Amino acid sequence: MTIRSLTQLSEVLEEDLAWRKRELITINFTVDNARHHQRGPLLRAGICLLYAHWEGFVKTAARGYVSYVSHQGLRYRHLTPNFVALGMRQEIREAGQSNQPSIHTKLVEMLMSDLSENSNLDWQNSINTGSNLNTERLTEILTLLGLDSTNYLSKGQLLDQKLLANRNLVAHGERVEIDANDYDLLHTEIIRLADQFNTDVQNAAATGQYRRASAP
Repeated sequence: MTIRSLTQLSEVLEEDLAWRKRELITINFTVDNARHHQRGPLLRAGICLLYAHWEGFVKTAARGYVSYVSHQGLRYRHLTPNFVALGMRQEIREAGQSNQPSIHTKLVEMLMSDLSENSNLDWQNSINTGSNLNTERLTEILTLLGLDSTNYLSKGQLLDQKLLANRNLVAHGERVEIDANDYDLLHTEIIRLADQFNTDVQNAAATGQYRRASAP
């Protein structure tokens, strides 16, 4: 998913979110119109699909944004610290795991070089949800992207307990009962949060939020 322009980023995100919404709306309609004895299995399936589309869109949008930033041809000194950290992730890991002065020196030399090298962001491997997108992992992703986490953390209990915990129980074959009212709330909130994430990513790209304000 090589993304070079704002138009391309918008098209990829809007198309990806649209098909996810269609599926979620379809299953929500099916649940609402099912007979009482049919609702249990549908609600359990719905929880899994809600989580899958939430995690899937976060990954698609986040990687799309990193791909866009990566293909702007900027030097590290032009990027905000979160993207510099992403570009130097491998060197940081190696330095943290090694006692070799040569490796430590290499990292310090990069930092002291006025960050004049062309940035190289590994956008394909930049986002890792671990198939377990709780609010802690989500916060780390938002930090990596330089986005505000306030709107998402306020829904932490909903995401961690009502969505993720129930999805995990269903996925592991537990006989969990999903409350229909809880599912309706989750359906509404997941779509709202996905819309919010879409807006935040596109706004960050459009306003150049990834650029250091003081960069020459």
